[in-house]
Amino acid sequence: LMKTINVKASNEYDVIIGENLLSNVGSYLKDKFNVEKSVIITDDIVDSLYSQVIEKSLFENDIEVFKYVIENGEQSKNGDNFLKICEFLAENHITKSDMVIALGGGVVGDLAGFVSACFLRGIKFIQIPTTLLAQVDSSVGGKTAIDIKQGKNLVGAFYQPQLVICDYSTLSTLKPEIFTDGCAEVIKYAVIGNKGLFNHLSENGK
Repeated sequence: LMKTINVKASNEYDVIIGENLLSNVGSYLKDKFNVEKSVIITDDIVDSLYSQVIEKSLFENDIEVFKYVIENGEQSKNGDNFLKICEFLAENHITKSDMVIALGGGVVGDLAGFVSACFLRGIKFIQIPTTLLAQVDSSVGGKTAIDIKQGKNLVGAFYQPQLVICDYSTLSTLKPEIFTDGCAEVIKYAVIGNKGLFNHLSENGK
């Protein structure tokens, strides 16, 4: 079962929601954007779990793949990594016709999105969020940022992705406390504006 939701923000894009979508990433990028070169930005934990299936899909669709891996955790969302990734893109001759793939949770999405907003004054990127919190919050809406010593998310930009792929199969590998973080966000949305969702969560939550 797959569902597509269209988001109308500063640019219009689709959010594809379903199970076992990662093996089709290459065909999505080829069909929708005619991409020939891509850069996966991910962290070391997600890389070991999901990069291989996406790389295989990209190769099968004749899309050249580069990859940049950061350490898992909020401490990686910094200016040093931002510049290193920009230099990595330049070294590999990434152009505006190419695509950045943000594969991971909110840290990866924020960092990769900010890089995409700034490199060449804006290049295409897609979000593949792998945590519940990222799937219901940070991957949609265009908020990108890095942290500085004075605080979180103080340097950033609003920059919408071209596509969001929410494969909820990835939630099966989350630690319970990470999944709970996302649940809290869903409950907040229900309290704010969706009585039906709130009732559903009350009746079916554990």
